Amino acid sequence: MTLSVEQVRNRLILDARVIITDHWPRPGRPDWCPICHWAWPCEATRVAYAYLTMVGRGRWIPPHMR
Repeated sequence: MTLSVEQVRNRLILDARVIITDHWPRPGRPDWCPICHWAWPCEATRVAYAYLTMVGRGRWIPPHMR
């Protein structure tokens, strides 16, 4: 099965959002990544947001934070 460019783009957007959600700080530690155990925003979050910004979706926050 071959994916179209649009399908790949949409999958990458979804993957970036999953990374951001997984690495989002937990209550009580607003400056700490629960996955990387490093200061937030961690490198994974920065890269995911950079991709979303490139495709015009940069101001995204996880649904549980809205």
